[in-house]
Amino acid sequence: MKKNKLPIVSIIGPTAIGKTQCSIELSKIFPVEIISVDSAMIYKEMNIGTDKPNSDILKENIHHLINIKYPNENYNVGNFYHDSLNLINDIHKRKKIPLFVGGTLMYFYQLFNGLNKLPESSESEREFIDYLVDIYGWEKLYSSLKLIDQQSIAKIDINDHQRIQRVLEVYLITGKPLSFFHSSTECLSDMYELITVKLCCNDRNVLHKIIESRTNHMFNIGFIDEVKFLKNKYNLNSSFQSMKAIGYKEIMNFFEGNLSKNELIPKTIFSTRQLAKRQITWLKKFPSNYELHDSVYMDKNILNKIDKHLQFL
Repeated sequence: MKKNKLPIVSIIGPTAIGKTQCSIELSKIFPVEIISVDSAMIYKEMNIGTDKPNSDILKENIHHLINIKYPNENYNVGNFYHDSLNLINDIHKRKKIPLFVGGTLMYFYQLFNGLNKLPESSESEREFIDYLVDIYGWEKLYSSLKLIDQQSIAKIDINDHQRIQRVLEVYLITGKPLSFFHSSTECLSDMYELITVKLCCNDRNVLHKIIESRTNHMFNIGFIDEVKFLKNKYNLNSSFQSMKAIGYKEIMNFFEGNLSKNELIPKTIFSTRQLAKRQITWLKKFPSNYELHDSVYMDKNILNKIDKHLQFL
């Protein structure tokens, strides 16, 4: 471990790869407190569709940033970033190790690279961007952004419309590229020693089968009823942030008549596989100390290597 730098451990990987199991194995050996990096698990009562750890696991192992918001409330990457910095400080004061676990890679990216004071989203600018999309399409907007902010757009997939929209929005509001705001941020590695475990799957078909099995299980144990209950209790519709999570989005579309019941499960499986594909592509950009391939369980050699970094206790 680097002198005078306290450690932060992170487990990153695509959906359904086994991140929760990996974190539990680590928690049996190391004095960690788990911080969830999942934009859906933050919501109370959204349990089945998020594959949230059950109540016994949550009681046995300290988890942060789970069940902190109601489904009719919003939470963004800025909230996550500031909450995480506070938790890191508190956990280290307790002589424990922060263990970040999850698959919301935008959260991880901002945590690792810092968050500058970006302008708030503007409804008028979003409407203008929607107008531009209708006229020119996403592909032409993506190409035009290469002339405005090559540094930012090089990191964004052409199909990631949400991030393309944000790059263009920041430029329209400030007249400056998004990369300008990121250039002055302080990376987490400047302050702490980052120990990152990346979970990988060499055989994509194996991951696809796990996703299909898990999705079918969710629907078998009452996923539709869960969303129906939340919809009625919190007066939700598909425009709420919580209902844009995979599975919840598809069920809301079913309730609103935009998806048939026969299409519901196949569409959810397809959307989850597409998410995994995007995550796997983006994960290649994340540096890691250790990689685990085709296994949800911690290898003893990996544990021994991590142990050498955690001798500050």
